[in-house]
Amino acid sequence: MGIDNPMTSDTLPAIVVVGYNRPDSLRRLLDYLNLANYRFDNIELVISLDFCSSPLGDLTQKVAAAFDWQHGKKRVILQATNMGLRNHVLACGDLSESYGAIILLEDDLSVGPDFYHFAKTALDFSDRQPSIGGVSLYNHKTNFLNQLPFEPVYDGYDNYYLQIASSWGQAWTHAQWTSFRTWYDEIEKTEQEGLSGSTIADGSVPKTVMNWPPTSWLKYFIRYLVATDKLFLYPHHSHTTNHSDSGTHIDKPNNRWQVPLAMRTNSLRFSSPADSLSVYDSHFEISQEKLKQMAPALNEFDFDVDLFGTKDPESFTKPYVLTSKRPSAHELQFDLVRKPMAANFLRDTPDSKRPTFYLCQTKDMSFQPGLSLNNINEVEYFYGHLPIRTLLKNTFKYFLQKRK
Repeated sequence: MGIDNPMTSDTLPAIVVVGYNRPDSLRRLLDYLNLANYRFDNIELVISLDFCSSPLGDLTQKVAAAFDWQHGKKRVILQATNMGLRNHVLACGDLSESYGAIILLEDDLSVGPDFYHFAKTALDFSDRQPSIGGVSLYNHKTNFLNQLPFEPVYDGYDNYYLQIASSWGQAWTHAQWTSFRTWYDEIEKTEQEGLSGSTIADGSVPKTVMNWPPTSWLKYFIRYLVATDKLFLYPHHSHTTNHSDSGTHIDKPNNRWQVPLAMRTNSLRFSSPADSLSVYDSHFEISQEKLKQMAPALNEFDFDVDLFGTKDPESFTKPYVLTSKRPSAHELQFDLVRKPMAANFLRDTPDSKRPTFYLCQTKDMSFQPGLSLNNINEVEYFYGHLPIRTLLKNTFKYFLQKRK
């Protein structure tokens, strides 16, 4: 695909809603879209519904048809066959060729009032940054690899960077999408032919991601970011939240991925990846370069970062590792006492009785579990100093209520 319709400062990204057979979810998202603040007129809304020959599918179509979009043109696309989530999202991403840029929202999301202002401003900024592969409207509060809280470094800007694409509210310029699509088409052809030339299998992409089902488009985008050394721009304050309604990848609805929404956004100030102190890889680990800028004690070492302890041994390529896995010998040790996690490395704690992190030679690594909720010190760090007795009492009450 050629870049026939590149983004300019006058480009108004189209809002593309991906739906299937969840009429209530779709209605909720559409209602929130109408309630949002828009600083422009004539914003196009595209509702793309995958084919579903069921009463729920019929109801979903009726919701889309009846919806009165108050901020521009509405376009409803009814797919002729069932594409599945992965191919459906890919087809919707291709709409960026027509619009110059899109904001893509799956139907189990809702948006904050200023989501469009954030997305357009971030797209305008990122389109001039070749190392940025897309924009997230969602702010991760949890590392989904180990279910522990995630808190990026705040460095005075409104954004941080992750080598993880977003599927809970995301935006691309046509150039950004085309770069991914070209890579994806080549990878798909290679893997269909049984070749392994471009398959990433060195631990750079987490095994959890690689093991996601074939219906996942997101794992391909994460692989693309790693393979091309690109990043996704994320907001420090979320403009979407995920309701986790029952669907293709969720059996039972839950609120695990609900996050606070930004209720007002004034001026926005974005950092480039080079200027940011808040840059994280596909394992939610801060980059060595950024950590060294904050922690002089680490400057003389060349190390991989494995603070959460989720990386595979084959991913370590440097002579040292900074890790939460206890090694057989170490150079420095650090306590887990300050937030965000990067603040614990301003100085080493040689006399600590309960260190959590170690800087060690890679050859001295012992591959025990990293951070987890099996350690009471780590539970208290992530969730506060809730007395164990109270925690057990409340847990017991919860299970009693569930049995009634």
